Amino acid sequence: MLESVSIPDVMNKRYELLTPIAEGGLGVVFKARDTQTGREVAIKRIRTDTLGGCGSAVDALIREARKQSSLQHPNIVAVYDFGVDTEGGFIVMELAQGETLEEMILRAPLSVSDFDALARQTLGGMTAVHEKGMLHLDLKPGNLMIHRLPDGGLQVKILDFGLAKSAAQGEKPPPKGCTGLLGSIHFMAPEQFENAPVDVRTDLYALGCLFYYALTQHHPFEGETKPQVMAAHLHPRTRSLGPLRPDLPARTVQWVEWLINRAPANRPASAAKALEVYEANARKAAGSAAG
Repeated sequence: MLESVSIPDVMNKRYELLTPIAEGGLGVVFKARDTQTGREVAIKRIRTDTLGGCGSAVDALIREARKQSSLQHPNIVAVYDFGVDTEGGFIVMELAQGETLEEMILRAPLSVSDFDALARQTLGGMTAVHEKGMLHLDLKPGNLMIHRLPDGGLQVKILDFGLAKSAAQGEKPPPKGCTGLLGSIHFMAPEQFENAPVDVRTDLYALGCLFYYALTQHHPFEGETKPQVMAAHLHPRTRSLGPLRPDLPARTVQWVEWLINRAPANRPASAAKALEVYEANARKAAGSAAG
């Protein structure tokens, strides 16, 4: 349960903390007000002073801020400020409106039109992330904020780059002894469980799992325990998406299942390629409907 916290000398008194709105492994996120501009913002504060033997949490938070601040895209939450004060590290971010995708999915699977907006916008945002030489590595419904627009459409914002790292092809994750298993087990790629090299296709696998879940309210790889979920990823056994969503075009079903291939080589080579194929499929489906 989040509790209100009074922190003295917060960011040189520029920002007024209003209420905690979320918490995670590294930090607590507060709704706050920038007293200089009057703008409401989100501020992420670290929870502890260290991350085991992997260095300080302050350093990790500042690394996250530097990475995310380099990203300027309508589907990525903007970073306005970051630094260290007497209480530790902080990031000042855009206060995204709406609800998480997780909250949205719990009510009902996404409609075809809402899924279309989700797919296009998340892939657009992740194309920008990957073009900056970064991986997200923690894509899950709780890290996507969804705002319903007046015209009925959706605005998607990608959150939380706490696990982001360089997207150098073949780069290995940190040793298990340092980090443990980081990420959400239902959306992690097999190579993450195996401590194998990760690349942009690792994020695409996570998106495939996310898309499947958004369309069905079921994870593509399930189990009663964490080891069972891991085994389902490593030895793929999942229900085909088609029978679960017979209203979807066959090309969309095949496209989602393309993203969650066990072998990275069998997934799209990039977020841009995945988006290109999705849009081509959408045009073909629209043409068939018109004909």
